Amino acid sequence: MSETDEASAAEEVASQTVRFQFHGDGREFFRIWIVNLVLTLLTLGIYSAWAKVRTKRYFYGNTELAGDRFDYLASPIAILKGRIIAVAFLGIYTLVSYFAATFSFVLFISLMLVMPFVVMRAIRFNAVMSSWRGVRFGFSGELLSAYKTILLWPLFGIVTFGFGMPYAWHKQNQYLYNNYAYGQTGAGTSATASDFYTVFFMVMFASIAGGVVFFVLALLPGESIALLILVGVGYLAFYVLIYVVFQSTYFCAVYNNVHIKGNRLQTDVTIRGLFAVVFPNTIFTILTLGLYYPWAAVRLARYMQAHLWIEAVNLDDFVAAERAKESALGDEIGEAFDLGIGI
Repeated sequence: MSETDEASAAEEVASQTVRFQFHGDGREFFRIWIVNLVLTLLTLGIYSAWAKVRTKRYFYGNTELAGDRFDYLASPIAILKGRIIAVAFLGIYTLVSYFAATFSFVLFISLMLVMPFVVMRAIRFNAVMSSWRGVRFGFSGELLSAYKTILLWPLFGIVTFGFGMPYAWHKQNQYLYNNYAYGQTGAGTSATASDFYTVFFMVMFASIAGGVVFFVLALLPGESIALLILVGVGYLAFYVLIYVVFQSTYFCAVYNNVHIKGNRLQTDVTIRGLFAVVFPNTIFTILTLGLYYPWAAVRLARYMQAHLWIEAVNLDDFVAAERAKESALGDEIGEAFDLGIGI
């Protein structure tokens, strides 16, 4: 083989595209969802930990990458412990606010000071409980960085009347992905603050454009049922559009910049494409009083996975090496603080 052929072969391997696929089915997930809902209500919320595990295992188990599916390994008991702690804190705060309002502010500040620790542990727990090809993910973020990321930078966003919030998102993104790992190899992000300011200004532009549309709708004469329905659908479409603009642009800002040992995540999620999924989902979920939710969740997952892939560099050898290192070092798994935080 000539040097040119060798270079071309190396380039082909380096640019191998490996796409995610989602195999879930709305009817199948509905059976899981309705059982989860009924048992959670009958047990006054206790079953919610098992419901979460069943749901996550369904979505992880139906997400495929390079011929293999993801696993969610958490125990419902561990999640239940975390939720009991959260409910206990909430109950104490509610009682203190009702019977001793003077001390509620002090308790609120105390809870806020504990929050970075809780969030850090939640991210670590959800990472370690996720795996692909037998290799767990991990998170090594430190507590001091958690305080800066979760308290100080959002506070900066507030005191700058929201204009500093994209920079806070940028710092949070760095904290999450620069400390994430697959096996023993750390991930990283090349996202910049400008990527998140793009998200911010896109949402602002959509909000202003929507405000103009609302103004025009308000000027329409008459109060017919058709007009009221048109205005109602218009309002709903506006709020869905704001959500979609934020989610799609934020998703692209994050996932077009994540890398791990030469393997790069990529996405081409668009505002139009996501809106075409989320808006009908919202309409049907409202019209069915929530019963359409399982189909909505599956449709959304299928769309997001279909537009997410990895530009992989020798993925099989990389995974094999991580499996060997992980078997040698093992993992330390902490208690769960279930806040639904993860990747």
